[in-house]
Amino acid sequence: MILTINGVEFQYNSRKVLEDISFAVRPNEVLTILGPNGVGKTTLLKCINRIHHPKAGSILVENEDIMKVSLPEVAKKVGYVPQHCEKGRLTAYDAILLGRRPHITWNTSEKDLKMVEAVIRRLHMQDLAMRYIDEMSGGELQKISIARAIVQEPKLLLLDEPTSSLDLKNQQEILRIVCEVVRTHKVSAVMTMHDINTALRFSDRFLLLKDNVIFATGGPEIITPETIYEVYDVEVEVEMLKSGPVVVPIC
Repeated sequence: MILTINGVEFQYNSRKVLEDISFAVRPNEVLTILGPNGVGKTTLLKCINRIHHPKAGSILVENEDIMKVSLPEVAKKVGYVPQHCEKGRLTAYDAILLGRRPHITWNTSEKDLKMVEAVIRRLHMQDLAMRYIDEMSGGELQKISIARAIVQEPKLLLLDEPTSSLDLKNQQEILRIVCEVVRTHKVSAVMTMHDINTALRFSDRFLLLKDNVIFATGGPEIITPETIYEVYDVEVEVEMLKSGPVVVPIC
């Protein structure tokens, strides 16, 4: 397993946010965390990335306890894409190059530069490369953040609402690339998402949170009208199209 979580609990002051969270993610797998606002999806990602420290439980990445390794080692293993990216007076190229920091011992190498250039081409960002990120839109910044995580060469990608600021074309492009990276480099990805239909197209497995605990986990078969109603309190139908299942709210 790339990621193994056992009995994780987290709370803000006295308010419990996560309780008895246990699951695992295999290599070459995309797992999407679903659930209503405030249920703990982003908090769970931040625990995995050691931004938050759980009150109880363990988080293992490649069988190493993430709480017991150094921060540079965490950065080599885990790439994190937050919902909102900080702006600064950096070019997009330099902002992406920062993703290589865990691997740079003294000076930037030819390998580092080639990897950045390859990801920029892969994401069709050549026109952004020399622009300053404090002059970019939210969607452009999101692509920069995802590119920076990819050049880190992590074993685990964590993406918090990776398509929230992107138009439809860029949503599809970014998620296809994330899936391609997962499949070709034997890594894993854990995403949070609100759009269930987009999640269905690009995910292998799902974890649904309700009342800060795991309500259900599994493949597309768990995305049923009954499950959606229990988790979101919304009545839906699940229609089967050529491209796969689609969740349709009942008006």
